[in-house]
Amino acid sequence: MVGVCRAVDTNESAIRRATAIFAKYGDFIRTIIHFQAADRLDVEDLHQEFFFALIRKPVPPDVQNIKGYLYRAIVHHVVNGIRLEETYSHTLKKYAKEFKISINNQESRSAFTLEEQKETAVACLARYLRGREGQAFLLKYRDDCSILEIATKMGINKRTVSRYLSESLRKLQRGLAAE
Repeated sequence: MVGVCRAVDTNESAIRRATAIFAKYGDFIRTIIHFQAADRLDVEDLHQEFFFALIRKPVPPDVQNIKGYLYRAIVHHVVNGIRLEETYSHTLKKYAKEFKISINNQESRSAFTLEEQKETAVACLARYLRGREGQAFLLKYRDDCSILEIATKMGINKRTVSRYLSESLRKLQRGLAAE
């Protein structure tokens, strides 16, 4: 219980520090984000995400030049955001090409229906999963079963199903990010 209280106190103090930094340097932060993003990403989203980044990794107390620190942190944050956006776009294009799906709102050349495309995509993703995680993933996303239905069919409790689904999604995200 003491560990939980310490974690909450630490989180609250990190939120207070991030709020104080945004109150004092908010215009500076927004200007640097706007300049660095250069219309490649949504500035408002980056602004909010940077606030959360400061909560997760607060400014060290021994920093003398706070604006310099913030500038470097913002540049790093925007560059990572651009990389993630490019990776996501590349993955979508690769997926669309593999399954002959139009991503430009044009008529798809494929004879597959949307439901068939979904089933194909889910089956493709499930190839990366093994055993019970793969089974839970297919029941959830191919067969549209609820957590309770999956637990009943697999003979396990709902928490285990949730854990299997979370872990399978985490594995798929890591796998897609690596490609």
